[in-house]
Amino acid sequence: MTLGAVAKASASTIKKTATDQIDESFRITVTDPLNRTDLPAVLRVLDATLTTDDPSAHSSSPPKGEIYLTVHMSCGPVHFDNATLGPGDFFSTMTPLPASALRYVTAPGRSYVPTRIDPINQANNPYASSDNGLVDATYYFTVPITNRRGTFEILPSRTFGTQYEGYVAIGTATLNIGGPTKVALQFPQKLTVTTSTPHHHGHGTETGNGTMFASMLNFASTLLGVFLVGSFYVARRRSRRRRARQVQPIFVVRETPGAPGPTSSPVSVVDVPSTTHVQATPSSDRSRPADTSTLRVDVLGPLTLSPCNGTASDPVRAIVAYLAMNNERPHTLEEIQTAIWPLTENGTDIKRPAMRNYMADARRVIGERHLPTASGRSGYQLVDVTTDWSEFEGLVAQSQGVAKPAALPLRRQALALVRGVPFTADTSRYFTWAFSTSVVYKITETVTTLAHTVSRELVLTSDLSGAEWTLRQGLLCDPACVTLWEGLTDVLLEGKDASLLDLHWKAAETILESHEVTALRARKHG
Repeated sequence: MTLGAVAKASASTIKKTATDQIDESFRITVTDPLNRTDLPAVLRVLDATLTTDDPSAHSSSPPKGEIYLTVHMSCGPVHFDNATLGPGDFFSTMTPLPASALRYVTAPGRSYVPTRIDPINQANNPYASSDNGLVDATYYFTVPITNRRGTFEILPSRTFGTQYEGYVAIGTATLNIGGPTKVALQFPQKLTVTTSTPHHHGHGTETGNGTMFASMLNFASTLLGVFLVGSFYVARRRSRRRRARQVQPIFVVRETPGAPGPTSSPVSVVDVPSTTHVQATPSSDRSRPADTSTLRVDVLGPLTLSPCNGTASDPVRAIVAYLAMNNERPHTLEEIQTAIWPLTENGTDIKRPAMRNYMADARRVIGERHLPTASGRSGYQLVDVTTDWSEFEGLVAQSQGVAKPAALPLRRQALALVRGVPFTADTSRYFTWAFSTSVVYKITETVTTLAHTVSRELVLTSDLSGAEWTLRQGLLCDPACVTLWEGLTDVLLEGKDASLLDLHWKAAETILESHEVTALRARKHG
C-alpha cells in the first residue's frame, strides 16, 4: 500500500526527493465486537518519501510551496490467538481503512487528513494469507514543502473483514481497528534535486521550428485555459449559492416504494444524461415545518442555515457551522479564528477587529438570541440550535436501545436525513476545520457503515427495494464508496432488470475507477 500526501509545486523538470528509511513493524489491535476478541495484526512500515513526483501517476505537478508525501506499508492477516485453531484460521480481505482513520501531524502541530483513492477490491484477494487488505489503497495528504518532521497516525476506526477457517472463507464481520498507532517521520533538511531530460525526436535542430511553434501554442493555450477556468470558477461559485438549499443530485434509477422520506411512486426509468446523474430525489419530500424558535444547521449535504436573515458570507457560514458542530462548550474568539482562518506557510492572519466584525455579521444573520455576545461570558456558544447530524446520531442511538423490529424504522429515518456529501458546496479555506478535525470523515464513515449494515439486514428479509433505497442514501453521502456500490450491484442483479442494470453501469463508470467497475460487472458471475 502507498500512502501519499498531495503537495503543491510549479510545473518543472526539476524533481525533489527525500526518504526516511523506517523499516519497522507496529502492532495494531483488531477487535471482533461480536465475540469481543482482540486479534493482533502487524503493520509493516517500510519507508516514507517526500517527492514532487505525482504518486497517483497522473503526471501532474504539485502546486508551488507544497510536496507529496508517500508512506509505503503493508499489513498481514489477523490470526486468532487460540491454540485450538489451525494455521488457516484468521481474518483477512479487509476493506481498506477509510481516510478518516489516517492523519499526518507536522512537528509544529498542524494536522492533515488524506483523500483515499484506488482502494483494492478485496473480494477475491489471492494474497489473503499474507496481506489482509487493511491498507491496500493510496491516500493523499497536503503538506508544506518545508515539512521535515512529523507523525503519521492511524486512528481508531472500523472496517469489514472475512473470517477464514482452514484457508476457507466462512463469512464477513465488522471489525474495530485499535489505535492510535503513531509512526515518527524525519527527513533530511535538504532535498535531493535532480533534473529530468526532455525526450527529443530526431537530431540537431531538425525539430527546432516545430518545438518553438509548439511552445508558442502551449503558451497561448495556457492563457486561454486560465481565462476559461476563471470564468467557470466564478460562475460555479454563484451557482452554488443559488442552489445552497436545493438537494444534490444522486445516482438513482427509480424511487423505491416503502422507503422513508420520499413519497412512494411507481417505478420510473429515465435516460442517462451526459453527466450520468440519473434522477434526483426531491428534498421537499423530507422538509419539516419551519420552527423559527430553533436555529437549524444542516450539514448532511449542502450547508443550510434556517432561519437566516439575509445573505451570509463564507466566513459567516463557516463560523455558524463550526459553533453548531462544536456546541458542547463556549469557544473563545481566538479558537474560532484559528479554526475559520487557518494560516498557510506564507499566509497572514487577520486582525482581531476584523474577526469581531465577522462575529457581528454572524449574529446579524442568525439573530442575537442564537448567538449572544461574549461580553461577561467565557466565550461564544450557540443557543437553541440543532443540526441534522445531531438528529442522525440521536436516531441511531435510540435504535440501539430498542428491539430489532423497532430499530429499523429509526435507522431508516436517520438515513433519510442525508441529502448529499457533507458540506457539499463549502470547500473554501474557511471550511478547512471540517476536514482537519475529521468531522467530514466521521460523518461519511458513520453514514456509509449504517447504510451497509441496514441494507444487509433488509436483503436477508428479502426486502430488496428497501435495501436499494438504503444503499443509495449511503452513496449520497459518499458516491465513491466501493462497498456500497458492491451491495447495490448485488441487489440490482437479484432484480434481473436489464434496463436498471444498464443505468447502474453508466452511473458507476462516471464515479469509480475502471478496474472497480470491471470488478462490479464480474459480480454477476458470482
